[in-house]
Amino acid sequence: MKRIVLLGCGGFFQRYHMQTLLADTQTQVVGIFDPQPTASVHALARQTGAVLVERAEQLPDADAALVTTPHALHAQHTQFALEKGWATLVDKPFVMDLQDGHRLVETARSRQLVNAVGFNRRLDVGCRRAREVIASGALGPVRLVQTVQLGYEAGGWFLKPELGGGGAFTGRATHMADIVPWLLQKRPTRVRSRLRAGPPGGVDKGGFIDLEFAALECQMACIDQGLHMWDEIRIFGETGLIELRRPAHLGTGWAMCWMAADGSVRESLPAEAGTGWITADFLRALHQGTPVACTFADALLSVEIIQAAFASAASQRASDLHAVPVGAP
Repeated sequence: MKRIVLLGCGGFFQRYHMQTLLADTQTQVVGIFDPQPTASVHALARQTGAVLVERAEQLPDADAALVTTPHALHAQHTQFALEKGWATLVDKPFVMDLQDGHRLVETARSRQLVNAVGFNRRLDVGCRRAREVIASGALGPVRLVQTVQLGYEAGGWFLKPELGGGGAFTGRATHMADIVPWLLQKRPTRVRSRLRAGPPGGVDKGGFIDLEFAALECQMACIDQGLHMWDEIRIFGETGLIELRRPAHLGTGWAMCWMAADGSVRESLPAEAGTGWITADFLRALHQGTPVACTFADALLSVEIIQAAFASAASQRASDLHAVPVGAP
C-alpha cells in the first residue's frame, strides 16, 4: 500500500485526479494540505481518513505527493515534497522559472525519486497517433504548425500574479509549449511573442507566440477571449495535414483528423473521454516501476519557452533558446 499526501485539494485535484486516485486500491490518501479547505475537502478527509492540515510541515509521512497548488507555488511545494523523500506528481505548469526547474530535476535525480508533470496530452490517443504519423514522414516535410487556444479562468487565484504566475500564457499556452515540440520531436531555437496586457496589478490576457524550428515555424495564439476553452492544433506538411481538436465538453480528450493534400480523410480518431490519465500514469510508475509520460526533465522545455515568451514580449525582441536536444518521449 502506497501512502500519498495532497498538497492542494482544489478544483484541479477534484476535476482531474480525485476519481482515479480514490479508485486505486493500492494507494491510501493519508494527508491533505489546504490552508482554506472547502466543505468538499473536509468531506474528502473524512472519507479517506486523511489528516487535514493548514501547513505542509504538518503532513504525515508518506511515499508520494500530488502537488496541485496554485502555479506560482509549485516550485516550493515540489521542493518540499522531494526533500521529504516523496515521489512527486505536479500539475502543469511545472514551475515559473527555469532555474527552479533544473534544481528540482537534480533533487529528484539525486534522490532517485519518481517524478512527473501533468501534461496529459502526451497520453492522449489522438496526440500519440499524430506523433507517429509525423515521425513516419507521411505528411512530408512539416512546414507550418498553428495552435489556437481561447478563453481563460474568469476569477480566483488564477488572476493574481503572486499565485497564478501569469495569465493565459502560464495557464494555457504552457500546454502547447510542451506538446508541439513533443509532436514534432524537434526543439525550437527562437521565440518571439506579443503579450496582451491585463489590468493593473492583474495577470496578462495572453497573446501570440512564434516558435522557430529552422525551416519550420509554429504560430501560437492564446488569448483569454473567444470560444471558452477552445483548443486546436494544425500541422501542415507538404503532402498532408493533421488537425487535433479538443471538444469543449471534454477535459482532456482530443479528436485527430489526418487529411491528404486533396482533402480526403486518411484517418480519423474521436476524442477519448476521461480525466485521470496522468494520475493513472503516475500510479503505475509507483506500483510497477514503469516510465512516466512526462518527467521533470521533459517539462523543462515548456518552462523555457514560456519564460522566453515573456522575455520577448517585455523586450519586443526575439529570444534565443539554449541549444539542448529535445527530451526523449
